[in-house]
Amino acid sequence: MKFVPLSKPEEITEKSILKEEFKTAAKAGEGRMGQKHLFYRYFINAKYVSYQKIRNAYLRVESGESGEFLLKEFYLILKLQDGTEGKLRFEREENARNILAYLEEQYPQVEIGYRKSGIDR
Repeated sequence: MKFVPLSKPEEITEKSILKEEFKTAAKAGEGRMGQKHLFYRYFINAKYVSYQKIRNAYLRVESGESGEFLLKEFYLILKLQDGTEGKLRFEREENARNILAYLEEQYPQVEIGYRKSGIDR
């Protein structure tokens, strides 16, 4: 598995340390909550970001239609301190909400929820 940082530059973390943390991390669908990093698995890669770099997190629901069927897609949006925005797609809404709840409980410095104001801190 290849570990890819969510933002550049991310502090370089040894692959063996990331691999071990990834194995022991709590699962929430495509996401995993490790000791120091949040992971997002896709195909054979895993994006990661340090919790300390996350400034704001919220759930975005996008919907559309395919014929007669209503489709919904769920994205966990992470705004990082360096201005980078990560858009992580989840199959199930509850998995993204579990990560938001974890961030709110464990990392009070992370602002949870979407801010509508045009001013970005």
